[in-house]
Amino acid sequence: MSTERDAIFRRLQADSFDLLVIGGGVTGTGIARDAVLRGLKVALVEKTDFASGTSSKSSKLVHGGLRYLEHAQFKLVFEGTNERALLMRVAPHLVKPIEFLVPVYKRDRPGLFVLDVGLWIYDGLSKFSSPKLHRTVRAQRVFKLEPSLKRDELEGGLLYYDCATDDARLTLENTLDARGLGAQVINYTRAVKLLKDGDRVVGAEVQDQIERDAKPLAVRAKVVINATGPWCDEVRQLAAEKPILSTSKGIHLVVDAERLRVHHAVVMKEKRRVVFCLPAGPDRTVIGTTDTFYDGRPEDVRATASDVQYLLELANRYFPDAKLTFDDVLATWAGLRPLIKPNADVASASDVSREHHILSRPGLVTIAGGKLTTFRRMAAEVVQRAGEQLGGEPLPACATEERPLPGALGLDGLAAVQTLADELAAGGVVDAVIAKHLANTYGVRARGVVARIKSEPALGARLDPETPYILAQVDVAVDEEQAQTVEDVLGRRVPLLLRARDQGLAAARKVAERMALKLAWTPAETERQATRYREIVGVTRQFRSESPQRANAGG
Repeated sequence: MSTERDAIFRRLQADSFDLLVIGGGVTGTGIARDAVLRGLKVALVEKTDFASGTSSKSSKLVHGGLRYLEHAQFKLVFEGTNERALLMRVAPHLVKPIEFLVPVYKRDRPGLFVLDVGLWIYDGLSKFSSPKLHRTVRAQRVFKLEPSLKRDELEGGLLYYDCATDDARLTLENTLDARGLGAQVINYTRAVKLLKDGDRVVGAEVQDQIERDAKPLAVRAKVVINATGPWCDEVRQLAAEKPILSTSKGIHLVVDAERLRVHHAVVMKEKRRVVFCLPAGPDRTVIGTTDTFYDGRPEDVRATASDVQYLLELANRYFPDAKLTFDDVLATWAGLRPLIKPNADVASASDVSREHHILSRPGLVTIAGGKLTTFRRMAAEVVQRAGEQLGGEPLPACATEERPLPGALGLDGLAAVQTLADELAAGGVVDAVIAKHLANTYGVRARGVVARIKSEPALGARLDPETPYILAQVDVAVDEEQAQTVEDVLGRRVPLLLRARDQGLAAARKVAERMALKLAWTPAETERQATRYREIVGVTRQFRSESPQRANAGG
């Protein structure tokens, strides 16, 4: 066991906390950060790695949810668009504007005029905070913007702005800030039992998942927060509470931009829902997402052949010259939306509300539903609800509306991020491409990454020839971001799993050996880690060995 993990376990056992948060996704880490900023004594445990579930498997968009307007869910849109503006301010290195294009064809419903009206409402609900207001463009202009789009029967298009992000890193920055403020935060630590005093929950027994034969230890807390996303019902079962979830699966595909290049986030409509074609750096395109009910174990969720076929067929319909096949898919990811069971039968998963719900009983607060964009707002509501059970003085006001995330300290908008990248490149330690990558990944923390390379030049070596990820990032992942496995690094902190042509297989051994130096792994453990990563890559490719079945992966 590392010295740091050992120290955290000692504090978990010795101290008594105001809040014990179970779940290290973006909502759980957001709750921990919010609570410690209000002066509460906080602990957080995550059974695997931070953001290892839904919080690294989203479409990686921070958006108001344009489609919610069709269902007159104005509150959701208002919250989403205003949180989008806030996150651009407190994390400009991670939350960046991206222009969306909605091509409109003759038989599309709603048509061009109705969509234009809807986007004026969208702009208004955002308090006109987008980088630019939406605009309508003629068909010829659409062809110039996206030359590979289908031309037959195109009437025109609409352009509007939302934001893209790195969801896993957004989660990690919440973790870093919570830890820096004094919260006890640890991954690979599972809550195995809830502690009770009569009917009240007073803590949990937690067990280290890294050390074999580790004994459970008791963590005492006035309130336990269940923020486990798709695993929410498992924790509720420990308190003999009834299940509340109806999970929905969403998968994404990654293809080489040479096979399908888009210059905007292109909105592709399928029945009553939308799928995106998203530019992901200069050389990758992401297609997603699906939306289907899922009733298996959350750990087993993956892209199936029918999921992949559905997305490829839709992309080929909008981009007929692409002729994408299974062989073009470089990577896939699959995640679950922890939606609340609807009161009545619905036609498809897309019809289930995305609104979040907070449920309370003495000593236990559960948060479920919601979406990435509104995680901060949800966290604030949960802390306020938990505060009602703490007694004493009312909690101080939420501080996360104004406080920048760690990488954004001193950064004032996108221009400051570019200035930082220029500063890093000017030092001569890294080239302009890597400098830009580091600035947009770590923000001001990138200076520390460059300092590592300056003292040990070998750390500047790329892990993959086509992407800007470098060896120094492995050290940062272990030393600063609590990475414990090769998958933690290559899946979330240095996500070659999602970006590299070989999904990081060629780098896995080098990463394992570097981590072995940091974590004192034996040769056998080093080999086990590299092998386990190869198995994880295999799961993401399992669709290749299946026969596609006709399925409606949109619901």
